[in-house]
Amino acid sequence: MALAVLLATIPGAAVRGATQAASAATPTIEAAGIPAGPYATTTSTVTDSAGNITYYVYRPADYGALGFLSPIVTWGDGTKATPGMYSDLLTHFASYGLTVIALNKTDTGSGIGIAAGVSYLVTASNTPGNVFSNRLDPAHVAAVGHSQGASGAVRAASNNPSLITAVLTFSLPDSKWDGANTDCPTAADCSHNTALLTQPTFLLATHGLLDSVIAPPATEKADFNAIPGHAVLGLIKNSGGKSADHNSVQDSGNPTGEYGYATEWLEYELRGTTSAARAFTNPNSEIASNTNWPGSAVK
Repeated sequence: MALAVLLATIPGAAVRGATQAASAATPTIEAAGIPAGPYATTTSTVTDSAGNITYYVYRPADYGALGFLSPIVTWGDGTKATPGMYSDLLTHFASYGLTVIALNKTDTGSGIGIAAGVSYLVTASNTPGNVFSNRLDPAHVAAVGHSQGASGAVRAASNNPSLITAVLTFSLPDSKWDGANTDCPTAADCSHNTALLTQPTFLLATHGLLDSVIAPPATEKADFNAIPGHAVLGLIKNSGGKSADHNSVQDSGNPTGEYGYATEWLEYELRGTTSAARAFTNPNSEIASNTNWPGSAVK
């Protein structure tokens, strides 16, 4: 996906230990997912036979403290980005008891590596003596990604419906940005089609200047309309006290305003948290009536 110029980012931002407190004006369900979750977290790596890091894993530090099997989130980076650029968000998800496996690759649009991360964890969960042994819930898996990684998440889900049960995308790009790269021999290998999705899907994007070019609200709405089943369109205006835009989700941006609904969607779809349902279901869904999320919709 040819976004290198538009997606120039600032690497290496340190993980911020504190999350933004929810404003008193923030709607109830959104506010519930903004603070850090109740579980301590840790980060580890997966390496190949040559010692190269293939995945970063953000997970609860003590699976025994959960009282439930940990659902799986498989993550895809945006173009030229790395998992470390999203460590705040991925750690946030882990603090809610989710196990996040993040592909360590700067091109992720094919979705192959994103799906392979799930397979790795499922195998590990069935391996005696492994830290993940009997700790994971392979029946509840979300494919999640940003920009090119959002395209990869859609492709991973549409190509692996028996493996992936939910989808969450941040700024799913317009198809005009599809292009050949190190993950995709041809543009078609990075092309997504939301009409092929059978899983519940949340498309999250912004009203920002970059997103008006990369992932315009009209494009997000068209992708939302194409999804045959349950879907949510979330278009955020301000995040963390600043205007939300394409790279707000990264550590160097202002991601905290995007935490709330993203976290509650995963809680709802992966853990069956009934308190989150009202944000994403009709009638009178919270996200569709949230004034900071104009243009949002559910079906």
